[in-house]
Amino acid sequence: MPNHQIYLLFLTFSLVLSEYIKYDGSKLIPLSSSPNEDYDASEILSTDSISQEMLSYYSWFAAYGYCDDVEVPLFCCKKFIKFFTEKWTIVSESSISEYFEYNFVLWRSDEYKKYILAFPGTRHSIIELLAEAINSMLVDYSDVDNGIQVVNYFQKVAKAIKDIVFTTDTLADIDSHPDYQFIVTGHSLGAAVGAIVLYDAINKNYIDKETNNPALIGFGMPRAGNENWVNDFNSKIKNIFRVVRDGDIVTSIPYLPINNPYKHLGGLILVNMEMTSMNYCPKDIGEDYPDEECKRAITIDTKYHSYYFNPDVRFSQRCD
Repeated sequence: MPNHQIYLLFLTFSLVLSEYIKYDGSKLIPLSSSPNEDYDASEILSTDSISQEMLSYYSWFAAYGYCDDVEVPLFCCKKFIKFFTEKWTIVSESSISEYFEYNFVLWRSDEYKKYILAFPGTRHSIIELLAEAINSMLVDYSDVDNGIQVVNYFQKVAKAIKDIVFTTDTLADIDSHPDYQFIVTGHSLGAAVGAIVLYDAINKNYIDKETNNPALIGFGMPRAGNENWVNDFNSKIKNIFRVVRDGDIVTSIPYLPINNPYKHLGGLILVNMEMTSMNYCPKDIGEDYPDEECKRAITIDTKYHSYYFNPDVRFSQRCD
C-alpha cells in the first residue's frame, strides 16, 4: 500500500476516535449564533477584499452544505432558514445516491448579484473515510494526455454530481444573469469536490471566467491534484480563497515525505488556531513559504479541522 494511503488510513481512525471526544469550541473560537448580517455581501470577491468578516459570512454557506436537501425544511439548520430565505433564493438542490447520499445547494441573490454553490464534507461514516483513503491515488482529469491529474475519489464524486448541478434549467438561469459572480464553497471534501466541479464548469463554458468572475472559498481543503492541475486551475480562476486553520491535519493530505506529487491550489489564507487573526499567502503552489507567518503547524487534534468560524462547519456532523 502506498505511503500516503497508510497515512490516510491512520488519519481515518484518528478522526473517528475524535468523534468520541467532547470538545467545547467556545474555549478557542469566537462563536456566533447566526451569520454576520452586517457584512456587505454585494462586495465582489477578489484577493483585494479578504477579511475575516467575509470568510465568516461564507462559512455559513459551507455549513449549510452539510444539510441534506430533504432535511432542510424539517429538521436541519433551523437557525439558517430566516437568513437564507430572506436574502437568497434556492435555484436548485438535490442529492445523488452514490457516494453516501452526496448533495449540493445552489443559491442566487438578485440583491447581491451572486450565485453560491455549496458542497458538504465527509459525513459521520467510517466507511466513507475508508473509501476516500483507498481511492486517494492521482488519476487523469480527462481523456486528453495533458498531464493534468486529480485525486480519484474527489473526481468520482464531482463527476457523479456535476450533471445534476448544471441541468438545462440551471444553465438557463445562469445565462439569464451573466453579470452575477459565481462562488463555490465547501468544507474539507466539499472544498475539493467543489474545486473540481468549478474547474470542469469553466472548461465546459457553463460559467464564464470573465463575466461571472468565479471564486472558490474552500475551508480545510485537502490537496486535490497534481502540479499541472494546480497551474491550470490557478491560470483560469484567479479568486481562490483556500482557508486553512493552523493545526488542521486534513489540509496536509494526501502526503508523501519525498517528492510529493499532490499539490495545493494557491490563495492560502492561514488563520491562527484561535481564529482571531489571519495572513494571506498568495504563493501559487506548494507550501515552502519564505514568510514565517505562512508556515503551518500540523497537529493530530482534529478540532482544528472541525471548526471554522462558527460551530456548524464541522467534520462528520451535520449542522443543527
